[in-house]
Amino acid sequence: MTFKKKLFIFFILLTATAFILSEIYNNKTKYFEIKKISLNKKLVNSSKENIENISKKYLKDKSFFNFKINYLILELNKVEWVRNVDVRRVYPNEVSITIEEHQPVAIWNNKRYINNFGELFEVKIIKKNLPLLQSEEARIKEVFDYFYQFNENLRLNNLEYTINKIEENEIRSVTIFLTSGLYIKLGSKNVKNKINLFFKVYKSLKTRDLKKIRYIDMRYSNGFSLRLEK
Repeated sequence: MTFKKKLFIFFILLTATAFILSEIYNNKTKYFEIKKISLNKKLVNSSKENIENISKKYLKDKSFFNFKINYLILELNKVEWVRNVDVRRVYPNEVSITIEEHQPVAIWNNKRYINNFGELFEVKIIKKNLPLLQSEEARIKEVFDYFYQFNENLRLNNLEYTINKIEENEIRSVTIFLTSGLYIKLGSKNVKNKINLFFKVYKSLKTRDLKKIRYIDMRYSNGFSLRLEK
């Protein structure tokens, strides 16, 4: 076969391939029609039906090769409780969707949830069954850090108490309220150091006296005070 014939055959194949790809892209002919949409994680709070409907609506007239993954991800990220979306093509006719949901750990200023990464997210209905964190909007990182540090200390010290509320007032003085009724005044300076000091103080107290304590005041520079129930 001469070089010219080889070149001609190559040109014909190239033209045919370009035509087929053009038809696929422009949706005139549906090659590799999408026949299956799979969700890879059990959803706790997000609406499975809503996610499936959005996916089916977008993928309805698309082929395996010509739908835009980023656009579908953008649409699915608008669904309540969805934190992150991963979409993959599974040859020859499947689209695989993995949803990462927000995991709420606290409520911020009675308006929004905070997830386990310290990120705010909004949902229509806030259930009041989680710790409440209160401060100025711009102070979320600092207050969440106090929340995380205190919880870690509870875990490391094998204490069964949980946080009911962390309140930071206008002068940034922090008070932590526990579900046991005890509250701890930490002040506005060296709060993280005082959290660690509180747990050292708490472990040093006699077990029989713990239930009598109303609050512990850690605002002093070189000590603490406590008030017992009458």
